[in-house]
Amino acid sequence: MESDCVRKRAPIVISFYLEFASRILNSFLPVSAQETKTKRKQTEAISGELKLSINATTTYRWSFEQDVMRYRLAEIDAIGLWLPKVLEFGEERAVNFLVEHELKVSSLSFAGGFTGAFGCELSDVMVETRELIQLAGRLKAESLILLSGPKRNHLNKHAKRLVVDSLSSLAGEAVDRGLKLCLMPMRPEFKDDWTFLQTLNETLEILDRVNHPAVKLAFDTYHSGHEPGLLKRLPELVKQIGIVQVSDSRTRVRDEYDRVLPGEGVLPIEAIMQGLIEADYRGFVDYQIWSEESWAAKDLGFLRRCRSNFANFCPVNL
Repeated sequence: MESDCVRKRAPIVISFYLEFASRILNSFLPVSAQETKTKRKQTEAISGELKLSINATTTYRWSFEQDVMRYRLAEIDAIGLWLPKVLEFGEERAVNFLVEHELKVSSLSFAGGFTGAFGCELSDVMVETRELIQLAGRLKAESLILLSGPKRNHLNKHAKRLVVDSLSSLAGEAVDRGLKLCLMPMRPEFKDDWTFLQTLNETLEILDRVNHPAVKLAFDTYHSGHEPGLLKRLPELVKQIGIVQVSDSRTRVRDEYDRVLPGEGVLPIEAIMQGLIEADYRGFVDYQIWSEESWAAKDLGFLRRCRSNFANFCPVNL
C-alpha cells in the first residue's frame, strides 16, 4: 500500500497506483549516500540527441533516493519519475535532490482520468492535473504522461470530448511550465482501470482535435508496437511523439507485469527504433520494464543491461 503522503493527493492519482502497488511487495534496499560521490561521470548521448532514460517503474522496489543515486552510479543521465516515489520522498526534497545529483527528468507519470473515473468529479481531476503540471515544471520534467481514464458508462463520443476539452484547457499551462502533455494509449487489458484509448488512431484523433503543440503522443512500444502497418506510419507519427517508452513483449504474456528488454521478446523494436531515428526523432527513449526480473534487481546490473541495450538498438549517429 502507498504511504499517507500519497493519500493526501486527490483520489484519481491514488487510484492509478493502488492497483499497481497491490500486486507488488515493496522491499526497499539500503544504500549509502556516499556511494554516489565516488562516481559522477555523465554519459554522452547516443545517436545525436537521442537520449536514454530509465523509468522508475523499472526499479519499482527501490526508493526515490535509491533510484537517483544508483542511476548516476550506472552512468544513467535521465529518469522517468514515478509519482508515488516523488511524493514519498517529498516534492521539494525531490526537486533539490535531482539538481544535486545532476539527473535530468524525461517524464513524470501519471496524471489524468478525465472521464471522471474512480468516482471523481472532472473538476477535481482538473485541479489535480494542474497541480501535477506545476510539480512536473518544478522537477524540470520534459513531459507529463497522461491517461484518459476508462470509459465507464460514457458513450465513446462523450468520453473523447471530455479528454479533448480537458487537454485544450490544460495546454497553455503546460507551455508556461516548459512542459509537454503526452497522452498514452494502452493495450485492451488496461481499459477497465487506466484508459479507454487502445490504439494510435484513437489517440491521434484526440491530438488532432486539440491541435496544440504542447499536447503530444506518449509512444510506448509495448502498447503500440504490435499495431498493423506501424513501421510505414513512423515518419508521420514522429511529429506527434513527445516521448518514446520502450519494452518488449513475450510470445505469451502471463500478466501486465511480464515485460522484457527490447530484443528479448517478439515486437519489432529494432525496426521501430531505426524507423524513428530515420524520421528524425531525437527525444528521450525511456526504458519502462515492468517485470519481476527488473524489480528483483539489488545492484546496478540490470541498469547496465538497459544502457547496453540502448546502445545496441540506437547505434546510428546521423
